[in-house]
Amino acid sequence: MNNCKNIRDEFDLIDKIDFFIQINDGNFEQNRKIIRDELVKLFQNEKAGQGKGSLSTRVIYCVEKIGNEIIYLKRPAPLNKGFDFEIHTKSKLFEGRVKSRPRHQDILNNLNKLKMLDETIFTNVQKIIDEIYLCNDKNIESIDFQFNNLNVTILLKLIKWLFLEQDITYWSFSGREMFYKALKNV
Repeated sequence: MNNCKNIRDEFDLIDKIDFFIQINDGNFEQNRKIIRDELVKLFQNEKAGQGKGSLSTRVIYCVEKIGNEIIYLKRPAPLNKGFDFEIHTKSKLFEGRVKSRPRHQDILNNLNKLKMLDETIFTNVQKIIDEIYLCNDKNIESIDFQFNNLNVTILLKLIKWLFLEQDITYWSFSGREMFYKALKNV
């Protein structure tokens, strides 16, 4: 079954649902590197572009399925070069110019709303964010809660992919650390 069907026209659509499972064996830096390397290897398999516009290589990787929602990576990202990518949802769940692409601030705003709505669930979400930060997503689907037209599992999986995006873009610097600190300050 192709989970990418009808996501975007004029893109190569590649189904990688459940391909990137993270399990931390206690060595955070090693696990983080392995996950980054696997994602970069996937991007290295893209066919080379032949120019700009329709001659460029444009790819959608469907990476998560939560109910009817799909989280996908879009490459290339318009402002950066190399292995950068954008994270999108099939539905338009966020505010701003591109409603299918969450910004860090969208995630932080939703966490603030969750904190005001249910402190207990928020505390459990923060514990899972700690696990995701440490490259462990085994509990990512353990909270069945919907708020603000958003499922908590979708929010957590987006955080996972935003961490990966930051690791690739800023590997030589702090990677996921800056976004993690912002998440923990909610």
